[in-house]
Amino acid sequence: MKLSNVLSLALLLSSAQNSAADCLGACSTTDSGEKVCTFTVKLDLHASELGYYHFEECAGTNPTLGIEKGVTYKFVQNDITNYYHPMGLAYYPDGAHDDVDELEPGIAPPGSSSICADDMSCPAPMYINSGNYLGAYSNNAMIAPISSGEEDFGLDVYEPEFFLDPVTWASAGTYEIALKFDVDDFTDDIFYFCHIHQYMTGRMKFVDSEGNQLSPVDTPPIEYEYDMPSAYDQGCGTHGLGDFQLPHAQCPEQFVCNKPDGAPGAFAGCLDSMNCAMMVGMTTNVNQDSAIALFIHQMIPHHQNAVNMCKALMTSGALECDDISDEEDENCIMSVLCYEIINGQNFQIQTMRGVLDMSGYDATDDCEVEVSGPFHSKSPKASKTSKKSKKSALRK
Repeated sequence: MKLSNVLSLALLLSSAQNSAADCLGACSTTDSGEKVCTFTVKLDLHASELGYYHFEECAGTNPTLGIEKGVTYKFVQNDITNYYHPMGLAYYPDGAHDDVDELEPGIAPPGSSSICADDMSCPAPMYINSGNYLGAYSNNAMIAPISSGEEDFGLDVYEPEFFLDPVTWASAGTYEIALKFDVDDFTDDIFYFCHIHQYMTGRMKFVDSEGNQLSPVDTPPIEYEYDMPSAYDQGCGTHGLGDFQLPHAQCPEQFVCNKPDGAPGAFAGCLDSMNCAMMVGMTTNVNQDSAIALFIHQMIPHHQNAVNMCKALMTSGALECDDISDEEDENCIMSVLCYEIINGQNFQIQTMRGVLDMSGYDATDDCEVEVSGPFHSKSPKASKTSKKSKKSALRK
């Protein structure tokens, strides 16, 4: 499989949080006359700090998906970019990340008169590996016999496999999710999201057989805006580097010396900016007298730098890999390493931000330290600490 690293600028710009243009998937009819629609799931890891979903059948990242009641939908997660991103479905953005209801057998759609929760027959995703359904619940005879009183829909088997190393995950089977939404009196939107990383949610709207929306109003709302990479970040494939191009008062004149021309030189220029961003981020106060807070304030920019280094390396074109399990190909070895760094350290960043939020520590606690050289050296100057929430800190 050849790794595709960066979408075009046009694809990035086509992302829209509340897009009115639904993507309906690739649909066909079985021999028995049942309609089945497929969404082929991928991740654009460069579209934001954490990355966003995109689908082969749709334009842009995190598109609004249109789904029809009573139709079987399959979400295929075989592409390597899905590693560490098991998809979930919820009645509100971000699902359990935000302590809100997900689609589960025992949870009736909000406001619906359905009694499906009584026998655990409410709409829920059905998780599948290599054609084998991983649960016991079913509201879809195409996938498994219709059940009653079963709450296991396979997530407890499906999700842990996404924490495997990339080579093992890629060889562990073919991953997909089936959904058949069959409650008639619910027309609000539902949402897809990542079970491991927050703030990646996308909207799903119900449509009729002609693709017309049942409810044109986007409700519930998504309470945050999607990231839009700067032009500089689009060139590097990174996140958050637009303000850290050299020269910069808090950074030395260069981090990488003797830059060549061509792709390696462009990669080196991106490294200069990301190292500057890390250096600026790791000048912090100790205002809260907490070793834990100090550790996190230092470690988050350190992790962000590692993530950006891998994203930029992918973007440089140096990691052309046809088979990620090829242990004799340096490109594939480094591709595996970078998938682990990007997804694992982003997950750790979210964990650390959660600790700051839970403990009441400031989301950031930076101080400014100008360096010597072409700039005038000044004494360290403490800046105002930030009381931003975990959500706003992540989106910064």
